[in-house]
Formats: sequence, C-alpha cells, structure tokens
Amino acid sequence: MGESVLIIDDDKWIAMSTAMVLEAEGFRVDSALSGPEGIEKARAQQPGIVLLDIMMPGMDGWETLERMKADAACKALPVIVFTAREHREGRSKSRELGAVEYFRKPFRPEALVQTIRRHLGAAAASSGSAP
Repeated sequence: MGESVLIIDDDKWIAMSTAMVLEAEGFRVDSALSGPEGIEKARAQQPGIVLLDIMMPGMDGWETLERMKADAACKALPVIVFTAREHREGRSKSRELGAVEYFRKPFRPEALVQTIRRHLGAAAASSGSAP
C-alpha cells in the first residue's frame, strides 16, 4: 500500500485532479477544503505528507501552516506549500514557517510525484532506525 497524502486546497477541482494523479501513482489521498478541516484531518490521520494551498478564504495557508507547526500532533508532518501564485517572499516564508518545499501550480505530474517521494523518503529516514 502506498504512502498517504493530505491535500488542503479550497478549489475542489484542483484537489480532485491532484488526487487522481497521486492515486494513479499508488498514493492514498484525502483532501480538505479549508485550513481548519485540514488541521483536523492531519491530526486524526497523520498523513505521510501534506500539500497545502496558500490562497484560501478564511484561514489562509500561511496561518494553517503556522497552526500545524505549533500543534504537537502535526508538528513533524512534512508540508509542501502548493500554490498557483508566486509570492514574492513565498519560498523563504514557507521555509521559515516549517514547510519542506514550495511547489507551484500548475504542475507537471511527474515533478510533483518525484518531489513527494523525495520528501517522504527523507521523513522516513529521519524517523526510522534509531538504535
């Protein structure tokens, strides 16, 4: 069975199309349409990685990321900021807030899959075989 991915994006079409791409590659995928719903699902499911949109109504992705990293249950989850808009300070801000990657939409499916696999591998290595 594949690794799990949680997509937090208020655009249902983007969430569905991204999920289809990832499921075709063997990932288990769930989605949330808002920051609060995403945090709740991340706490409950402990996905292997989170794809987080920035531009969402209400609680935007930056606030969602801050809250996830301040939450003991979500703190260690790798988060990829997944956005359609290039934010002037987006890459550095995403790192400062604890994201592992800043990924632009639209995306090439193979590039997204490769990025997710790289970070899942890194997360497994850092939490793995301790003596």
